[in-house]
Amino acid sequence: MGIIDREKLVGLLLDLSKFENLLKDLLTLIVTKKSQVWNRDKEKSVKYMEDVGEFFAGNRNWGGEVVDEDLSEYFKRIATTI
Repeated sequence: MGIIDREKLVGLLLDLSKFENLLKDLLTLIVTKKSQVWNRDKEKSVKYMEDVGEFFAGNRNWGGEVVDEDLSEYFKRIATTI
C-alpha cells in the first residue's frame, strides 16, 4: 500500500471505462439521429423553397398575387442547392 489504494484505483478505472462506453453509445446515437433529422429537415426545406418559388411564379396564391420571375428562379435555385 502506498499513497494510492490499488483496489480503489482499479475500481475507478473500471467505472471510468463503463462511463466511456456509455458516452460513446450516446454520441453514436446522436450522430445517427442528426443525419435522420438533417435529411427530414432538408426535404422540408426543399419543399418550402419550391412553394415560395411557385408563389413568385404566380402559380400559388397565399392571399395575394405577386409575380416576380427573378424571385421565383432564386427560390428554385435554393431548393436545388439544398
